[in-house]
Amino acid sequence: MPLTPAEIRNKRFTLVRLRPGYNEDDVDALLDRVEEAFAAIARGRAEEPVITAAEVEDSVFRGTRLTAGYKEDEVDDFLDQVAAELRGHGLARPGDRPRPGASAPVDRGAPAPPPEPPRAHAEPAAPASGGANGAGPSPGAPQGAMSPEHVRNKRFATTRLTTGYNEDEVDAFLDSAEVTLSALINGRPDRALLTAADVERVRFSTTRARPGYDPAQVDAFLDELAAELRGYEPDHA
Repeated sequence: MPLTPAEIRNKRFTLVRLRPGYNEDDVDALLDRVEEAFAAIARGRAEEPVITAAEVEDSVFRGTRLTAGYKEDEVDDFLDQVAAELRGHGLARPGDRPRPGASAPVDRGAPAPPPEPPRAHAEPAAPASGGANGAGPSPGAPQGAMSPEHVRNKRFATTRLTTGYNEDEVDAFLDSAEVTLSALINGRPDRALLTAADVERVRFSTTRARPGYDPAQVDAFLDELAAELRGYEPDHA
């Protein structure tokens, strides 16, 4: 049954806490534009360039971890329906079509293609002291502690057709983490860019239609990083 402006305006999503969700304000702002588009369709003015199917499919929302956010799969499913109907009404850019690999919205009954498996990656192993590669822990680092090299070489699986974290934002944050660890290990806390609390509070934008880092892997590594930084703080030293 076709969506109506009222259905979009009254749409409600489950709120989640303590796991990744979509920022409520970001999703609500997009739905305001979607409602305008369906109001134009109802007036017989589907050609009005309010929003296109591709803009809905390419939408990016800030992620939430410790604060409440909309349940991601509910939002994604609803936006898939929205994009399909917009495309059916001609609200698409010239040449606009679903991204390669995405399930075609014009045939929602067809089975979705299996997601591409994550890129294989090797987790850097902690080198033994005096090993053949000569890469031991940084001078001054506690035995077994996370090193700047460990952060620099960290790799995450890439998601496709599911929610992921914006890769550029995660990489930039890890650059700051690498600098912070190097400063702490070398006894220069004044040069540290991050605290354990900063790591726990960080939020990354999420991706839908393009690749992103696996949220579960990123979150697990951030927990490890926060614990490592806390060990350098005065109350835990």
